[in-house]
Amino acid sequence: MYFSVKVDEEKCIGCKICIFTCPEPNAIMLTENKKVCIDTNRCKGCFLCVSVCPKKALERGSVE
Repeated sequence: MYFSVKVDEEKCIGCKICIFTCPEPNAIMLTENKKVCIDTNRCKGCFLCVSVCPKKALERGSVE
């Protein structure tokens, strides 16, 4: 099992704080509708983005 980050697009305000906090380049991107998208191939599961999201739009998830 490994961990990933899930995005609640309804809560996301597109503030980009998670993008600036993420240590992995291009792991978090902003979509055309100004919501964040996590590239699961690049995300290392540090969850810094989850801890800084002001709207709690990101949450820790697991994938088996």
